[in-house]
Amino acid sequence: MIGQTPALVFCIYRGSQQCRVQELLRKTVDYCGSPGVTACRVGEGQELLRPSIAARLLYVNRDRPDLVEVWLRVSGDYGVLEAFTTVLKRESGVSFQIVQSSRYSMIVRVLFPREPRCLSCKWCPLVSSPLGSMVRSIVFTPEFMLLELLVAKPQALRELEHRGCLVVSSVPVDGVDYSLTEKQEYALVQAFMEGYYSYPRRVSVKELAAKLRVSSSALAELLRKAEQKIVEKYIIEELPHYLVQHVLRRPRLREPRRRVTGTD
Repeated sequence: MIGQTPALVFCIYRGSQQCRVQELLRKTVDYCGSPGVTACRVGEGQELLRPSIAARLLYVNRDRPDLVEVWLRVSGDYGVLEAFTTVLKRESGVSFQIVQSSRYSMIVRVLFPREPRCLSCKWCPLVSSPLGSMVRSIVFTPEFMLLELLVAKPQALRELEHRGCLVVSSVPVDGVDYSLTEKQEYALVQAFMEGYYSYPRRVSVKELAAKLRVSSSALAELLRKAEQKIVEKYIIEELPHYLVQHVLRRPRLREPRRRVTGTD
């Protein structure tokens, strides 16, 4: 067994400026800036704000020889999803279906004409990653891809940088865990079953704590930590445009190789 500490790495990759998904996102931003378009404008004077939009890749289906089916979780602010839908309707040769939608997020399947290959990439993170790494998720923005990878070998991290990836965050995998502990899960489930999250509440923290035979402060702490994990996981998985903002605000760690050590 190789004695190494795997790392969760976020990196920016700009090698796919002709990627069809990024092209759609760029067209959406351009559409929001078009004269007469107010869907992405806010404020009394309808001033134009640069819309925030991103798309998480959920699935790629290459079963058809003539088409590529891409499933995306698209999220954005300021009516930008309406603008994205308009761009899809105008796109020649592209068909789509909105599978699920809310005000700031939607799941959409898009069918593109299949091309022989993408000429804009030296390598494609959709289908390959360096040995010793695994692409966990890909988020498209109009300007770049945000890649989330599990990296088990220092050589893989160096290879990612060699391929043009800019590492913006690297933390030990053990330090990133959205799963609840046994105590947090029990407290959360009991709080839900007893009506703590009902409106109006059917039980107070003090009453629930007495039933669970813990102190009110201990129960409140368990619920707070459980809620924090659930909210963070929801934002990361359901609202990719917020994930991009969150990752880019983190201090950049330039010493991932010290965290991922051992024999290649």
